[in-house]
Amino acid sequence: MMKTLLLGSTALCAAVALSTPASAQVTVTVGGYMAQWFGWGDNDASAGNLQDVNTFTDGEIIFSFEGITDNGLTFGGEVQLEDNANSASGTTDVIDESYLFVSGDFGRVLIGSENGAGYLMQVASPNVGLPINSGSNTAFIVNTTNSNLFLSPFGSTYIEPALDNDAEKIAYFTPRFQGFQFGISYAPELIQDDVVQQTRVGRYVNGLSIGANYVGEFDGVEVSVAGGFYYAEQGAGFASVTNVAGVDTTDDFYGASAGITVSYQGFVAGFSYANVWSGVINTATATSTEGQGFDAGIAYTTGPLSFSLNGYYGEEENLYTVADDDTYLALQGSVRYELGQGIAVAGSLGWTDFDDEAAADNEGVYVTGGVLVEF
Repeated sequence: MMKTLLLGSTALCAAVALSTPASAQVTVTVGGYMAQWFGWGDNDASAGNLQDVNTFTDGEIIFSFEGITDNGLTFGGEVQLEDNANSASGTTDVIDESYLFVSGDFGRVLIGSENGAGYLMQVASPNVGLPINSGSNTAFIVNTTNSNLFLSPFGSTYIEPALDNDAEKIAYFTPRFQGFQFGISYAPELIQDDVVQQTRVGRYVNGLSIGANYVGEFDGVEVSVAGGFYYAEQGAGFASVTNVAGVDTTDDFYGASAGITVSYQGFVAGFSYANVWSGVINTATATSTEGQGFDAGIAYTTGPLSFSLNGYYGEEENLYTVADDDTYLALQGSVRYELGQGIAVAGSLGWTDFDDEAAADNEGVYVTGGVLVEF
């Protein structure tokens, strides 16, 4: 399922410019994944006439390339072709992430369109079925709040500075030493696929993401721990606004995350947490993304069969003209069977509840099955 092509050294201009002429070739590989889900959901939403049956698609084709120069540096990168039917992120992007990196004994330096360091180094609970951390279950139970389930703690413990989604950035990751690794990334402008110098008026800039994690084993028990810190500067033009929720509308963006997983003899248990205590302010809609989210789950694998139980709870201020918060609660059980290398079928049964601070509530149960392929 993997295709390999060989290109001449001129394919990487950066490698040629920064090193002696390399005789080694650049290897290109094609990989990716595809998940197709089909299911039924019973929505209690009073507004609209929702269809009970729906599908959910998530997939990418990933073009990776890598070459080693004569002085031992590794240059490489990725271009990801994304299926834009991914309703969880709401993206209409076709080329998702696209970046170059150079690595060596010093670690790895990356530049281009990619997630931030804290996001990439986060760990969360195991789930063998439909993802509820980042809200793929909304394909079957509709989110009737105005809060964001993607990159925000309302619906995900994988967060970014000011809801950044793969903005052009530069990042550095240390080598892993005694199980520890650290990373930091910086994005001048928090706009996806943007290569134009932007005005600072009315937007967040200078996004900073710091991550660290540890991976170790003790007497057969495997442990992974991660933590992240997120910052973005509020540009010009944000005015102080009086509001009942007490939100500071002129503060920069601040957030943090943490996660842990413990594995032993086929069992994996995990917990993760994210908090944004100074969120993205939008005075036009009178909203703030201040909030927090909790993710927990346990999974067990025996041979080709896996099971998992998962839960997520999130809350967000949203309307700062209203004292209450939007809340999101999801519970799910899943089963997965590996048919062969990279090919699996899975099923999930879940319940989701959205409570909107302005009373646009919805809850419901769903059942869905999927075919999952990695290549």
